[in-house]
Amino acid sequence: MAPDERRRAIVEAVVPLLIELGASVTTRQMAEAAGIAEGTIFNVFPDKHALIHEAVRFSMDPAPVERGLAEIHPDASIEVQLAEAARIVLERMEGAIALLSALRTMPSLGGRTSGPPPFVLEANAAINKALTALFERHRGRLRIEPGRAAAAFRGLIIASGHPIMSRTERPTVDEIVGVLLSGILDRESESVG
Repeated sequence: MAPDERRRAIVEAVVPLLIELGASVTTRQMAEAAGIAEGTIFNVFPDKHALIHEAVRFSMDPAPVERGLAEIHPDASIEVQLAEAARIVLERMEGAIALLSALRTMPSLGGRTSGPPPFVLEANAAINKALTALFERHRGRLRIEPGRAAAAFRGLIIASGHPIMSRTERPTVDEIVGVLLSGILDRESESVG
C-alpha cells in the first residue's frame, strides 16, 4: 500500500474509535481497528497525538456537507429544503462534537495556543457559505440577508445537537425549521384569544 493510502486507511479506521472513546483510545486499539501492527502507526505518524489530530482534520472536511447541500432540489419548498439541510448538518455535527472534544484534550500541534485549529475554521466557513447559498435561493422571501438566515439556522441546529441537551429535550428537524421560519408563537391561538 502506498504511504498516502496507508495513512488514509489508518485515519479512517481511527475516526469511529475517537467518536466512541475520545482521546483515551490506545494506539493498540487504533492499530487493531486499522488491521495493522501497533508499530506501523509510528512508521506513519510521529505519535498518537499527531494521528488524532490528523483524524479530526480528515473528518472535518466540509466537502460531503457542501455536496449534500448543493444536491437539495431547488424546486422543493423552503420547508423541505431546510429540513434536508438540517439533517445533513446534524448528521455531521454528532461526530464532529465528539472529535473536537477529543482534540481539545490533546497538546496543540504547530504551537497554536488557543482557539480551534485553522482546518476547523475553514470547514465552518465552507459550510456557512453552502448554507448561505441555500438561503440565497429564497432571498425574496427573507426578512434578513441570506448569510444571517444561514447563521440563525445553523445556531438552532448547533444548539439542538449540543451534548448538554438530552435526547428528549432536542427539537426535531421539523421543529427547528418551524421555529426558524415562523417563530415559537402559535399565531392561530393569538387570534382566538
